Amino acid sequence: MDILRTYRQGGSVFTRKVAIFDTTLRDGEQAPGIQVSPETKLIIARALEDAGIDVIEAGFPVNSPSEKRSVELIANELSISEVTVLCRPIKEEIDLCRDILRRAERTRLHLWIATSPIHMKYKLNMSPAKVMNKTIEAIRYASGKFDTVQFSSEDATRSDLDFLSGIMREAVRAGADVVNLADTVGCALPEHMALLVTEIRSAVKDRVPVGVHCHNDLNLATANTLASIRAGAKQVDVTVTGIGERAGNASLEQLAVALLFHKKHFEVETNIRPDKLGSLCDTVVREMKLKVGLTQPLIGENAFKHESGIHVHGMLNNPMTYELVDPQVLGILGKRYILGKHTGKAAVKHFLGKKGCTLAEHELEKLTEMVKEYSIDNGPLEDEDALIDFARSNGFKLEVLTNGKVQ
Repeated sequence: MDILRTYRQGGSVFTRKVAIFDTTLRDGEQAPGIQVSPETKLIIARALEDAGIDVIEAGFPVNSPSEKRSVELIANELSISEVTVLCRPIKEEIDLCRDILRRAERTRLHLWIATSPIHMKYKLNMSPAKVMNKTIEAIRYASGKFDTVQFSSEDATRSDLDFLSGIMREAVRAGADVVNLADTVGCALPEHMALLVTEIRSAVKDRVPVGVHCHNDLNLATANTLASIRAGAKQVDVTVTGIGERAGNASLEQLAVALLFHKKHFEVETNIRPDKLGSLCDTVVREMKLKVGLTQPLIGENAFKHESGIHVHGMLNNPMTYELVDPQVLGILGKRYILGKHTGKAAVKHFLGKKGCTLAEHELEKLTEMVKEYSIDNGPLEDEDALIDFARSNGFKLEVLTNGKVQ
């Protein structure tokens, strides 16, 4: 029995929609050392909309004049994605956000307040009762002024469950259209998030969507988000490349591919356009001047690069032997194979064949061993031209076909 296939085909027969809430331009930009101009934010926002993002968090407008300008540019330009802004539960700030978003096609106010004992005591200096009252008053004031009013509980995963359930229930009664649970310090485990989503769905009686915002401090943000979806979350927060505070957030591209690969298991649909993910990641990396790790899933330099002889031999027969998704499906292009210390004959033969060259078996074995030895001190050969040059410089007689002619 194929255990993975059985697992992937499990789940409900009903397909539901999950909304993608991207906060690259807000939480992502809050990553230390990242500063993005209003014009650059607009470039990224266009790419996000083109990739099918449902809700784009354009910023926190009370933070600075530049942030306000960014939100205005984005609100005036986008026509498909819903534009949202982060806002504290303060009437004057709600009015400011309404004015900034007045030209947007679709508007959302993202109200938030912390609900954990440690945040209420040491940051807000407020009692639970005061936090409750301030939240409900703000939601009532904002209700009807925006297409959508969302309420998020900061540090929900360290909050008292009874208090959290109560504030979420009252938020919905006051007019919240979406409620959201933030794993602010990334401390949750997948089963923790699933339980929390289940509890809050019950508290609000599924009258509104329950969403999640997961941080990556334990490298579990994407796993926690997926567990939340399985538990019935109808909205998930992500950032492109997973950028964000400290260790970042759930990664848009990783989430999208996980849902694509395990489609029958999750039985959910999103509006994400997989073929746009590569160019979207490129845009964010370029415009935010990010450094992408060598082995970062899907977008790192090594994510779709292979050297091992066994791996390459399998992939030459069927690429899916060692890749869960064809990178071209994601709009990601690049070299798949390099020749180095771990290379096998199949890769060398493949590289030669791309130039119309062949070698006798014993010569192929000899060339392969020479490539391995060479790469230890000099690094890998990256393409067929480098291999041809290396072979010729070591006395191999090769005829290369170019436009049907021997060179």
